[in-house]
Amino acid sequence: MQRSARPVRSRAYSPATVADAIQISLLTDSQPAPEPVGVVAAPRVTSKGIAPGDVVEIDKRGRHYHALVKDIHQDPKGYYHLDLQPFDRRVNYHHATVREVTAVWRRVRTGPAGGPGA
Repeated sequence: MQRSARPVRSRAYSPATVADAIQISLLTDSQPAPEPVGVVAAPRVTSKGIAPGDVVEIDKRGRHYHALVKDIHQDPKGYYHLDLQPFDRRVNYHHATVREVTAVWRRVRTGPAGGPGA
């Protein structure tokens, strides 16, 4: 049994097709589009949205540990530093940068805390 030959399709582009294509320049100095009116960006505490009271996983020099964030401060260069309370007493790293955070568990921030039965 022999197969029938398929017709060969030409992939040549006509000059009109290439000339009609729209090209977008990626090297422009244009200003970014302004934000829509009425949209307010939320204030950012850190690049990962970390706040005091959150539980974080830190990768410090290849060692991973979990800690509670006590305080956040920013140095003059703009880097955020965390003051931590590690859960494991064997860990002696009490400071970290936001770049060393690998995971964040956010504390639920609702309203004032109510007692049981409230």
